Amino acid sequence: MTVRTAPDPRHHPSGTTGTNGTADPVDGARSVAEVVDAAGPGADRAEAVAGAVKALKTSGLLAATVPRRLGGPGAPPSRIAEALRVLASADGSLAQIPQSHFTFSRWLFDGEHPESEQYWADRLISGTLVANAQAERDPVTVGDTVDGVKVFCTGSPYADVLAVTGRPAAETAPADGQTVAVFVEADAPGVTVHHDWDALGQRYTGSGTVSFHRVPVPSGRAYTFGRALALPGYGAFAQLLHAAIDVGVAGAALDAALALVTDSRTGPGARPVHRQPGALQSPSAGQEDADPDDLTAHLAGELVARRFAAEAVVEKAGRSLDALWAADDPSPDLRTRVALQTAAAKVTTGELTVDLASRVYELTGTRGAAVHGDNGLDRYWRDLRTHTLHERRRDKLAVLGREALTGRSPVLGPQL
Repeated sequence: MTVRTAPDPRHHPSGTTGTNGTADPVDGARSVAEVVDAAGPGADRAEAVAGAVKALKTSGLLAATVPRRLGGPGAPPSRIAEALRVLASADGSLAQIPQSHFTFSRWLFDGEHPESEQYWADRLISGTLVANAQAERDPVTVGDTVDGVKVFCTGSPYADVLAVTGRPAAETAPADGQTVAVFVEADAPGVTVHHDWDALGQRYTGSGTVSFHRVPVPSGRAYTFGRALALPGYGAFAQLLHAAIDVGVAGAALDAALALVTDSRTGPGARPVHRQPGALQSPSAGQEDADPDDLTAHLAGELVARRFAAEAVVEKAGRSLDALWAADDPSPDLRTRVALQTAAAKVTTGELTVDLASRVYELTGTRGAAVHGDNGLDRYWRDLRTHTLHERRRDKLAVLGREALTGRSPVLGPQL
């Protein structure tokens, strides 16, 4: 099956009126999520996500990482994570599309090209969306031009700018030869976005292949990876956002299941609830048919508690990252501690959310299995099962365990 790719909603700032760069990202996320919600359960999911991405570009949310000194909100990581949780509660694909935007947009303000910072700030405030082009099957070289093929380029069909990582060409290589990222226009000559993403879940993220053939790299568009890694909580921030997406999808799965169960008990054609003799009376005595049996209530309570635990874990990791970003000169110990806390949050939420999205079927019974696809409960499980494979859980657990057993600090990187 070929999954339909949403229409091209690329946005060019020169053609819009822009947005408020100081807006709260969570408020922006709520307005975007409403676009998907308004489409309704029977809507074409690809069209709904495409429409929401258009709204995303005028919501102010994409400016979240722009520093206040440049006219942006300078939002703390916990608020950006909460914004993605809100988006994910509407659609998991919608939330993942800007995840790499927030990660890579921090590069633009790391001081490597100070003369370009206001330019990029203005573009992000106006709604420019950055997507990543990192993963590759064969080495990609970047210099004055970019040549090669990238895979898993999440958000690329919707993007205005692509952050392309690669090994520097000899004539443009930094002294230490480290990996660089170049920011090129998504509609530049030589860029081809292939609509070939076909996956179990997260079907509308546009995480397919992008080809680059002699794509020119404008002056001042190359950024060294090492400098980005020196940003406080670089890898931890990316992981926090992924965890927040998982929590949002799982919460939506539970809400959908609870609504289905409630409707089956109280809606038209609802079956009466038969209690065992001697069962405790509900506080709403006299309305027994609207009250669940004890086993159903117990299971619902267990799932609600699991959602609360997953949300609490992400919130705590977010507060730790907030403190790290707010520190004037964060120590290596603080950076490591926050990275480990965020890694623990990521593996914990991954386990909790996938389990929750599976167990909602125990709550709904066959009613939950009778509808599948974009309008079924299986969408949430498919999205979570796909998204939680973004990096290997066992690697993070090994890092956490090794530090606990030896006391030796791990090397921080893109996934830690």
